[in-house]
Amino acid sequence: MSLMLRRFVVGPLKTNVYMVMDLRGNSILIDAGPGSLDRVLYYIDREGIKVKYIFITHGHFDHVSDAQFIKEITNAKIVMHEADIQLLSTSRDISRYFNVKWKDPEIDVVLSKDLVMAIEGLGIEVKVICTPGHTRGSVSFFFKNFKWLFTGDTLFKGTIGRTDFLESSPTDMVKSLLKLMELPNDVIVYPGHGDRTTLGMEKINNPYLLDLMRKV
Repeated sequence: MSLMLRRFVVGPLKTNVYMVMDLRGNSILIDAGPGSLDRVLYYIDREGIKVKYIFITHGHFDHVSDAQFIKEITNAKIVMHEADIQLLSTSRDISRYFNVKWKDPEIDVVLSKDLVMAIEGLGIEVKVICTPGHTRGSVSFFFKNFKWLFTGDTLFKGTIGRTDFLESSPTDMVKSLLKLMELPNDVIVYPGHGDRTTLGMEKINNPYLLDLMRKV
């Protein structure tokens, strides 16, 4: 099975939205930040792409604002962790501050723990890794056979996600980072903002991970 990956950078916070697709045009959207509706619709119309799922890494407005709009057009299923559903009302308010369109997402697949999802239509499996810390319901999505890891705002190139929000937990972030560090070094990290990296590069260059490794 071959997969292709496309990145869209959208919204006031330059959020990464990823589209993973097979050769038949079936796809998964990972996050749906402000402005992704127009970008995604243009692309799927031009290329004949069928969006099957919208995976949400966490409930902040810049990762979820356009999910429901895209769902209503494509009939994609929205996948999100239960612990961030309560965060959506806050994200709705913040989206107004940024003058971003918002519609409350209807969650089709509610996550609660680590699991492996068989993706209908694409014939692949995706490992859901719960990585709370930035938010209570933050998750990372690991495409094991392709060594692709989508980390949302948990792990970035050279840094990690903020843990100073009300919905954050520095303690949980440490546990989540240690969990991700158990994956192979050649896993490619696709974060919610900024450039891609690898776990191996982060283990030797990311000061937060280096500090963790000194303590364990």
